[in-house]
Amino acid sequence: MAHHKILTSLLQQPALLILLGAFIVLMALMIPAYFYVYRPKPDSTEWIGRLDRRSFQPLTAGALNLTDIVWALIAMACAAFIWLVYCILRRNVMLMMDPFAFILRHLRNTLPIALAAVSLYLLQRLMSAKPLPAILASVVGAISILSAPQAIALFSLSLLFLYLWICEPYDAPLFFRKALWFILSAAAFGLALTYSSQLLWTVPFYLGVYIAMQVIRWKHDGSGKRAKRLALSIVLTVLLLFAGVITVCLIYFVRRHKGSPLILIRSFSFYKGLIPGLLRRLSRLTRRSSYWDILFFRDSFLFLTGLIALVPLLHGVIKLRDTRCLFMLLLLPCLLLMWYFSACYALIPAFALIIGWCWNFYARRGRPLFAVGFAATYLVFFFAELYIH
Repeated sequence: MAHHKILTSLLQQPALLILLGAFIVLMALMIPAYFYVYRPKPDSTEWIGRLDRRSFQPLTAGALNLTDIVWALIAMACAAFIWLVYCILRRNVMLMMDPFAFILRHLRNTLPIALAAVSLYLLQRLMSAKPLPAILASVVGAISILSAPQAIALFSLSLLFLYLWICEPYDAPLFFRKALWFILSAAAFGLALTYSSQLLWTVPFYLGVYIAMQVIRWKHDGSGKRAKRLALSIVLTVLLLFAGVITVCLIYFVRRHKGSPLILIRSFSFYKGLIPGLLRRLSRLTRRSSYWDILFFRDSFLFLTGLIALVPLLHGVIKLRDTRCLFMLLLLPCLLLMWYFSACYALIPAFALIIGWCWNFYARRGRPLFAVGFAATYLVFFFAELYIH
């Protein structure tokens, strides 16, 4: 027990344990609420369509419009505002001592929070979510970022571009449509690696998605040039991977160098220590500390809510055969592996998407107030933790 600091702190502070227990009880109502709205509507023939066995369909991107720019800005503003209020309430003593330094310090982390909120909102809208649940889930996910906000924001942006790449039509131009989204996704992921190298554990997910999409596009490509298009795609990917690894390494070491980047790049010692430094960094990915030690109390709110929302998600995979649910579910093993190796913060984008899917199901079934109620409950407990000592 001595090694599990989070458990020890909870047992030593009964008020925190009561708060967490009340949160679990209230948020667990998401499960019966999901199956309640899943029932066929009264006086309808909806139940007839559920008799047929469904099959998984290719992922498609929902249509974005100009109003989504407004909703995305609202999600960004709400996330940034709530996060700043939380920081002020949490460290009001520092604010009183030096307000200018406090604002500058937290403004640097507000930008990644805002980027994460926008990325998560747009990704959920592409997954055909309604604006209201997409805003609620993106705000909840963004304000829950505690560690490595830059890495999580860029990782969320990478998932957004990856989903756009997956949903491209099979006959879309190779260079100006498919390659564009793929390159943007890889670039965002590469930049995220410079802030958190533990994200390398998500490479199997990207690799699996790439292989699956190549197989699907090979099967459905009716242009008669399947072999040529596949060869070009693989060659471009290899070149992108090669250039990306070099770029990420250069950015990583330049960012950690205190002197002038130009002097560093021109020095021979920089290139001499590039590979050994990279290998040392990679070796740290397998050094695991206790995964309870790195789970902060504030992280547990989104963590527990995501676990509760997994029940509706599994129902969506098994019963509804929703390919979007399958996409989110396949992302979890890699992120759980990251958590095992001391990076639990990477679960935030996946859990935010899962929660958003559950809340969007309420909205699509005519119960948007359910999503509002659970989001409000989340925020109440989010701030209540500040006043528990």
